[in-house]
Amino acid sequence: MSYLNEIDAWKISLILMFVTFALTVFGYKLGKLKLRKLKATTSTESSSSFGSLSGLLFLLLAFTFSMSVTRYDTRRQIIIEEANTISTAILRADLYPEKERESFRNDFKQYVEARINYYNAGRDIEKIKHSNRQSQAISTNLWKRASGLSRDYSNTDATRQMIPALNEMFDITTTRAAAEKAKVPDSIIWLLFLLAGIASFYSGYLAALKGNIDWLIEFVFCIMISITILFIFDLDRPFRGFVTLDESNKSMIELRNYFN
Repeated sequence: MSYLNEIDAWKISLILMFVTFALTVFGYKLGKLKLRKLKATTSTESSSSFGSLSGLLFLLLAFTFSMSVTRYDTRRQIIIEEANTISTAILRADLYPEKERESFRNDFKQYVEARINYYNAGRDIEKIKHSNRQSQAISTNLWKRASGLSRDYSNTDATRQMIPALNEMFDITTTRAAAEKAKVPDSIIWLLFLLAGIASFYSGYLAALKGNIDWLIEFVFCIMISITILFIFDLDRPFRGFVTLDESNKSMIELRNYFN
């Protein structure tokens, strides 16, 4: 886990808001100092470079926000897909005789609980590892049972249905883990911070040279950048924040209904 990922998103956003506003004030004072040296009330310095800089900042914000939304949507879809693959495997247990069917369903019940616990573990690494170990152990039992029953020709039809379902169920856990680890690169986030700071500084600097500054607009500008980055972080963190995957995880919790 990266250093940025260890810090709560709201703390990063709050710090960024104060830093960018402080840079705006610093830029404004530096601009006023330059005017005093020039012994002028205003300056005709071009603001085209600021327009290019702010355009680059907004473009990168939009790109990064889109990246985090895509990753969030992918994680949401994978949870639903995993729930679907598990439900399919549970239903295919009905193809076996009663004794084998009950053994399968008992294992599937434990497996569902392990996958629910995996999500509920949140950021607790030890709980995540424990849930993964449980899932792996139950997966091994399910595979041994299915492969053992496949040697009985009376179970041929059931085996043809169960084996592919189990394969999909096991594979989707790897896909889900990979999707949760796929985050917006830190280098892009740091570049966002850098551009936001430079843009804020230059905004205050140019306002001073023009002899007029609207502090409300400057403050709102800093707030909007901070809020946007807050939601970029939130969407990119599946286990905490304001935007979570709780709604998608309900599809996994609903699998408990198969065992009532």
